[in-house]
Amino acid sequence: RYVDCLEARCKDGILRKYGGKWDFIGDWVAPGRGMDTHNWPGPAAAELFNNCYRVYQWQLLAKMASALGREDEAARCQARLAEICPLIHDAFYDAANKQYVVDEQSYYVMPLMTGVTPEAERAAVLKRLQENILVKNKGHLDTGMLGTYFMMEYLREIGRNDLVLAMFNQTTYPSWGHMLAEGATTCWEQWNGYYSRIHSCFTSADNWLYQGPAGIVPDPAGAGFKKIVIRPAIVGDLTWVKAHHDCPYGRIASNWTRQGGQLTMEVVVPPDTSATVYVPTRDAALVREANAPAADAPGVRLLRTEREAAVFLVGSGSYRFTAPCP
Repeated sequence: RYVDCLEARCKDGILRKYGGKWDFIGDWVAPGRGMDTHNWPGPAAAELFNNCYRVYQWQLLAKMASALGREDEAARCQARLAEICPLIHDAFYDAANKQYVVDEQSYYVMPLMTGVTPEAERAAVLKRLQENILVKNKGHLDTGMLGTYFMMEYLREIGRNDLVLAMFNQTTYPSWGHMLAEGATTCWEQWNGYYSRIHSCFTSADNWLYQGPAGIVPDPAGAGFKKIVIRPAIVGDLTWVKAHHDCPYGRIASNWTRQGGQLTMEVVVPPDTSATVYVPTRDAALVREANAPAADAPGVRLLRTEREAAVFLVGSGSYRFTAPCP
């Protein structure tokens, strides 16, 4: 009912601003756009962000419908997505500058993440996002409460954990490191500390720590961690990670170290579950589990090799993989 309500407010396939002062504000409290500045995103930026969020909601509804076996509803969602994504792209894209509305990270991430950006333009838009992070903002983020979460998720999903790590390593404004340097023990409402200093705006940081470096991700094929993915990001100057998550079946653990070109991964898979484990390496034949070739180890089956990773299916238990680092 909610997505249909939004569709009823659209004109020519585009959701336009409606409501009062605190409605339709786009990416809230980005750096320089906080409550102390009254420098909100312009109407076009807010409309782009909210239209991409609208697409995201249609995508969520399609997944829900499929999971429940409501294929007619899923098909309706997919048909609507096929209609509105090109309309949103055409309404907001600046083809000359390869950007949407404004050169800020959220307005690259949202169209890329939701598929509003067509395939032919994706590489160029992603390049502009990378330049924005590394050059314009010198490794800092410039996203707000909603955009920060989606940027962490999107960059991890496409394997650009290097860009996330660059933002994590910052200690000057705007960053989580800046909050720590200023003595923060809780997340602030704004990056500069204005107003509330115990708020939930930017708590998306820890999502990446578990799902990026540790690589612990729920497998959609087995809800509630019945099936697990362990895909650690061996990135930057990180030399070790130690992490666990207590799921309904027990403890999932993902620990790894690298030293002298050798990677060691220790994985724990809880009872009555299975896990797809990605071991970063260029040669699957060199991967060992408990000092034996991994492909021959009990409870381990080589599924495939990918670029710089060997992919194994494992049952419940404890495993110790070693391999040359890619």
